[in-house]
Amino acid sequence: MKTIYAILLMSLLLVACSDENESARTPVASATISETELEINQSAQIDFTGVADQVVVWTGDEGHDYAKRKAGDTGFAVNKGHFSYSYSVPGQFHIVVVATTYDTFMGDNLSSDTIAFDVVVKDDVTTIDKLYSSITPNVYYAELMEESSDWVLCLPSKQVYNGREVVLKAERQRLSFDIESDSSKVYVDDVLWTAKTYYDLTKTHHIKVESDFGSVRDYMLYTLVYPEFSSVSLNGIEGVLVRDAFNQNALTYQFALPEGTDKQNITLLHNIKDNEKFYINGREIPSGATIDLTQEGIYTLVTTAPENSRVKATSIITFEIL
Repeated sequence: MKTIYAILLMSLLLVACSDENESARTPVASATISETELEINQSAQIDFTGVADQVVVWTGDEGHDYAKRKAGDTGFAVNKGHFSYSYSVPGQFHIVVVATTYDTFMGDNLSSDTIAFDVVVKDDVTTIDKLYSSITPNVYYAELMEESSDWVLCLPSKQVYNGREVVLKAERQRLSFDIESDSSKVYVDDVLWTAKTYYDLTKTHHIKVESDFGSVRDYMLYTLVYPEFSSVSLNGIEGVLVRDAFNQNALTYQFALPEGTDKQNITLLHNIKDNEKFYINGREIPSGATIDLTQEGIYTLVTTAPENSRVKATSIITFEIL
């Protein structure tokens, strides 16, 4: 009796399942694309507006070619009717959108419809994202000046390495460029740049970036050394320079002034280069001036590039009384 009951129950379940089965709808591959002319790394969005149980986009680039699907190429499943994609290489690509429908039970009666778009992707990248030099143990990044194509790379004359000062030989260093294209070519002083070439970073360089599309953008790279006092004294006591291992433009000068020194009236003597100026709170302080060490102040030493008065390197100065 139990066996007969089980058979009857199973039959009822199968009938119920078959009654709930829905036949496949007729698929309609209807979609729009935001752009058909792109630059590399620029996203195009496909919005599906048709009828489908599943939508797959074949983007047409390597590994995702609809014509090569039997050879192992794959497409991308679309979620909620929206799909974005960007190409990392230039070229012409045939996008195929496949709309598929099927019976709800066991996925029978598979039907599909397609719509296609042709897109052209050009590589017209001439923008330098980062420019830097890796000089053990530090990496020095150039800064792009506002509203210009001028890069400024500031380096110290020495850096602290393994607890000792090491001269930074700026005359022979490598340069690196980060650009959102592997096809763009970089020229330094009209010679094709290579990662293994050494450059004189005591000089100004002309940088040119040429895109795969043929566009050209010119830059200037100014390299400056953070300024230091050739000599500096307070009331005739010479200062001893102490460098910061992590902040290359932070320079501390230590002075062993006698006890009882009137710190409100200190005679400052300094030797600096012609293109350098010393400031306290933004006011230029000449050698021989009297300064007040009891007052809070921001001490800076600024050097200016001879070729461009907007290009500057600033050292933050601290006077430490021992």
